[in-house]
Amino acid sequence: MQVIVNKDFIGRAVEQKQLIEIANFDAAAIVIMYGRRRVGKTELIEQTYANRNIIKIEGIEGIEGRDEEEQRKHVLLQISILTQDTTYEKLQYETWTEIFELLAKLINKGVWTLYFEEVQWLANYKSSFVAELKYVWDNAFRYNKDLRLILCGSSPSFMINEVMHSKALYNRSQFEMHLMPLTLIDAKKILAGRSNREVMDAYLTLGGIPDYLKRVNRGPSIYLGICEQAFKKDGFLSTEYKRIFISSLAESTHYQEIIEFLSKTHFATRSEIAEHIGIKPGGTLTTLMNDLLLCGFIAEYTSYHLPNSPSLLRYTVGDNYLVFYFKFIKPLAKQISTGKFNQMPLQALKQDTYYKWLGFSFERYCRSHSFTIAKMLGFSGIQFESGAYFSKKYEKENPNFQIDLIFDRADQVLTICEIKYLQRKVDVGIIEEFERKITLLPNPKKRTIHKVLIAANGATEKLINMHYFDQIITLDDFFVA
Repeated sequence: MQVIVNKDFIGRAVEQKQLIEIANFDAAAIVIMYGRRRVGKTELIEQTYANRNIIKIEGIEGIEGRDEEEQRKHVLLQISILTQDTTYEKLQYETWTEIFELLAKLINKGVWTLYFEEVQWLANYKSSFVAELKYVWDNAFRYNKDLRLILCGSSPSFMINEVMHSKALYNRSQFEMHLMPLTLIDAKKILAGRSNREVMDAYLTLGGIPDYLKRVNRGPSIYLGICEQAFKKDGFLSTEYKRIFISSLAESTHYQEIIEFLSKTHFATRSEIAEHIGIKPGGTLTTLMNDLLLCGFIAEYTSYHLPNSPSLLRYTVGDNYLVFYFKFIKPLAKQISTGKFNQMPLQALKQDTYYKWLGFSFERYCRSHSFTIAKMLGFSGIQFESGAYFSKKYEKENPNFQIDLIFDRADQVLTICEIKYLQRKVDVGIIEEFERKITLLPNPKKRTIHKVLIAANGATEKLINMHYFDQIITLDDFFVA
């Protein structure tokens, strides 16, 4: 296939470097890549290997009614189109081995990239696909030292358990890549020309998913772009939820049950999740939770001072888009489907409610980027534990008590962060609120308290002049590469 070089391809410098090193490897090689739907796996591969001959084979989306026979017919059709030879689509093969052997003959010489996209669909979530691939790899593919075979998928459980950890490909899958969402700095490059505030709004709403960011960047404002994609009938963001589960997590209904349960609760423990979906909190649940964690769809956390024990972990929806979907899109699903907001999509998203929600999303962002914040504050070289602070005891007595982010440092300092994502500067009223939290925070070792304010728009001059906070971080500080 002919790849159109995208001169505006952004980010992925580390991943591109790794793929180029693999391309220069002096033997045939297998690359196993997995990551969340729309994280940019295909674009990364095609742009990095644009100077190589590429054959891309893609499975038919979903598993209902898409058995292996149908998948094989679809692959033969793709080969027919790629070779411009209608003979191939008329072939009838009963095994994957026959198709792999056919491909091996087509690419037995020369610089080739054979790219299987969404392997879980092609394999119909069965291990036989990999077993048959192993046979042809050993007996044909590997003899072309310039061949790079890429197995790519958005189902972590299948890619890890059936491909990476498969005995069939043991010691053959030389390279593995888990593609993560783009960083905030790369998101800024995609949204070039937008203010730091707009970029952070987009990132907090949709995460570092390049396709999402590009879609909401088409209008005069990010806010309008989000509304148009989320609240118009058949809008991309309004229908993306269903596509996520078809592509990434179609093999079990429990995945969706867990996420929807967590969307209705602020958080839940493993035992509460197990009880809700009706399974024992053992191996099956562990597999389900690990898959969702690898996709980034859920997140786990505990209070920084508690041991990282499974029984103490709390789980929450961790994917920015999914959190936004459940908060704002799903409650309006029926109205969206009737086209109620087609003319005025802004009416569907009240700014005050949205900005308050962004505040909670910003807190999550800061906790998940604690090392970045430690660098900003100048103590990243010191060993520390970090996280939110909460306590069942204090929750009963003070329901709203939680410290947004705390660093327990090896130099006997507690860095306590107050996080505010406001449209205005933070004023002196914050002092009373912060003092109350410090009073409730146990400090038996009498460690030094280092007070930090993380405020999107900074602090008022009056608050700054009081020298209450030892350091203040603003939104612009997050955009320093």
